[in-house]
Amino acid sequence: MKNGKWLALALILAVATLGFAGGDAEGAKGEKTFAIVYPIVHPFFEPVTKMATEYGKTKGVKIQTFAPEGTLVNQQIQIMEDLISKKANGIALCATDPVALAPYLNKAVEAGIPTIAFESDMPESKRQAFMGTHNYRAGVHLAHVVARDLGGKGKMIICTGLPTQLSLNERIRGIKECLAANYPGVQIVDLQTGQGDPAMTLNVIEAQIQAHQDFDVFTSIDATGGPVAVSIWRAKGWKGDKHKIITFDDMPENLAGIKEGIVNAVITQTQWTWGPKIVDVLLSLGEGKAVINYDDTGTIEITAKNMDTYRQDKAWVYKFEK
Repeated sequence: MKNGKWLALALILAVATLGFAGGDAEGAKGEKTFAIVYPIVHPFFEPVTKMATEYGKTKGVKIQTFAPEGTLVNQQIQIMEDLISKKANGIALCATDPVALAPYLNKAVEAGIPTIAFESDMPESKRQAFMGTHNYRAGVHLAHVVARDLGGKGKMIICTGLPTQLSLNERIRGIKECLAANYPGVQIVDLQTGQGDPAMTLNVIEAQIQAHQDFDVFTSIDATGGPVAVSIWRAKGWKGDKHKIITFDDMPENLAGIKEGIVNAVITQTQWTWGPKIVDVLLSLGEGKAVINYDDTGTIEITAKNMDTYRQDKAWVYKFEK
């Protein structure tokens, strides 16, 4: 997504809290309003909004989405406080910082608002369910793919996003522990953060490349770094032979990189399935029904072999047991 479109979407999301309908504004037909609170404005979340909105219409649910400008925790806190005060019918939260946001999620639950965590869990909160990727397993999945493509030996550089986001930290933990236990010949030589900001991420990755010119594989933990790396590789005329890219998330730039031979593999979440799940879980909670406490939606490895079918071919869903 171009920066201008990112900015426009950011403004829409940031202003959206002012017009939140809330539970007090249920229409004559009993329409409910559910809020999805994102950690950052990013095209990765577009399928979540799209599918939740389309599915919600079939269930009498209106979807409103919110995100802080940039990655400001205080703004996400303000969004939560606003949603609580306006009595949202349900909230799905992907927290920028699970510790800082836990009191506000708890406050929503205590106010009787069905509230769940998605994408990034908040295990120390009163969240009523988690839905999304088991991120430790996602990290393990990527580590196995990296080791396979490197033949069990090589140097790895990593760029991550928000350092407070639990989902990203769990992926890193999964990568580190899997490599240490199974592939000691694969060494992580550098781990830096780009804070989820494309410009900062560009500078970080370029510095990593300069500092570790003999690296074998690059990985981004969030959805920002992969597309940035693809643009760097393309500018340098690199392919995925000497310097591989094995990264997270099925961003259009990452998929284009696979087609061009720049990206070797992508481990993607199944975020296109989350929207309907969010609607169903919040509806069930609102009706007092039991829900799955932890719904792991799995990860898929995308390569040139399955990039045109990976969303339909369930055989590519990969779930690890601890």
